[in-house]
Amino acid sequence: MSKLPRFIDCGRKAIAGGVTLKTGANAAGWEGVATCGSVHVCPVCMPTVRRARAEELGTAGSAWESVDLEHGQARGLVLVTLTMRHYERQSLGLLTQRQREAWKLAFGQNALRTTKAIKKGLGVVGHVRSWETTHGANGWHAHYHVALFLEERPSPRRVRVLQRLIHRAWADALQRVGAYRPSEAHGVRVDAPGVGEAGQIAKYLMKGQDGKTWGAAQEMVRGDVKAGRKGHRMPLQIARGAVDGDADDVELWREYEEAATGLRALYWSQGLRKRLAELMELDNRTDAEVATDAEVKDKKPLAHFPVRTWYGHVVKVPGRRLQLVPAEKWATSGVRTLVESWGLLWGVDVTEPENLPKGADPTAAEVLVRLERADLQARAEVWRKEFARQDLEERLSRTIEPDAWADGFRAVAQAAEDRTNQRARSTAQERQETYRAALREAKATRPAAELQSAMQRFRDAA
Repeated sequence: MSKLPRFIDCGRKAIAGGVTLKTGANAAGWEGVATCGSVHVCPVCMPTVRRARAEELGTAGSAWESVDLEHGQARGLVLVTLTMRHYERQSLGLLTQRQREAWKLAFGQNALRTTKAIKKGLGVVGHVRSWETTHGANGWHAHYHVALFLEERPSPRRVRVLQRLIHRAWADALQRVGAYRPSEAHGVRVDAPGVGEAGQIAKYLMKGQDGKTWGAAQEMVRGDVKAGRKGHRMPLQIARGAVDGDADDVELWREYEEAATGLRALYWSQGLRKRLAELMELDNRTDAEVATDAEVKDKKPLAHFPVRTWYGHVVKVPGRRLQLVPAEKWATSGVRTLVESWGLLWGVDVTEPENLPKGADPTAAEVLVRLERADLQARAEVWRKEFARQDLEERLSRTIEPDAWADGFRAVAQAAEDRTNQRARSTAQERQETYRAALREAKATRPAAELQSAMQRFRDAA
């Protein structure tokens, strides 16, 4: 049901000469396949990327709230949630467009001088913004989570002042771009951490689908495992309904996929990462690199699938890729048993990667494995040559019949050539007849005086 080529190819398209199954301490992965790295639509890449971003954001919050020994005070961090009024008739694309425009007017590059002065007066150093949406009875509910990094820990009074100022700027911006003005009770929410919680926002905790407690970082980016509240559904819950055959969910998913494509799941304000780099080691990998590293990092290869085997016997058969995922429990013997049950030949259709260090002498068991593999490959080559010889003999023994298509083509070509020659002959004959008719007309209309003058010249000569 997806229309995104990168998402469709994720985990399926081979990008090298083959695909290698690798296993680690707790999970298995594929090396040599395309990875989309999408944080919005891919149920495989999404949790991997969001987990890495949540860990980085949690570390950043803890480092930022650490005590500044030089000035003797702790820096502050608050979480701001910005919502907007919405109705079922409004599309997600329209809501996200107005959401982006309102952000630019309120806090972005087009913000008013008064807003910038307020941010400076409150000691706002930078922010990290994440985008999220759910769907309920009143349609799509798109909202922002924004972590504000402050120069000092805010007091309860400053938190209330901050909420009023942010609501005024956000509501005015929404109204200017054509959206509905939100109420002060529902449009903006500001949560501040308690003393000593090191980047976790204690007043904004919620449960995930796995029942674990959520902190600020998880609320910012772990939209993959969150369940909607009050009848609202998360995008992957909609996708699950679409896979089960719900036509309405299929349309909702395609609408979400179109609107979410290109949106940044996590945005860092300019200069903030430079400040944080002095306190911690940042993760500068792209989303695709994070997803790829999770598949192959710290894992050893178990089996190698050449391209012909991968496309011919694994990808095109539903369920086979998933059957190979629990490889960390099976090891090589389990993988071999599984692929041989599919009718594949171990050592030819699927090979076992060799991980011997350079200069190491192989053991007796490894020598036997190599000999067995070489024997299987030699026998397979003999079979291929014999099949090729039999096919050649069969083709040479066939009676070559006249090609009706070639004869028909030659007939058509000859007919076209005849028509061309006929037109050329007709054109030459027409030109000759035209010339003769013009000559006769010229002779018939020649003036009488000219004729008399010619007769006089004839008499004089005589």
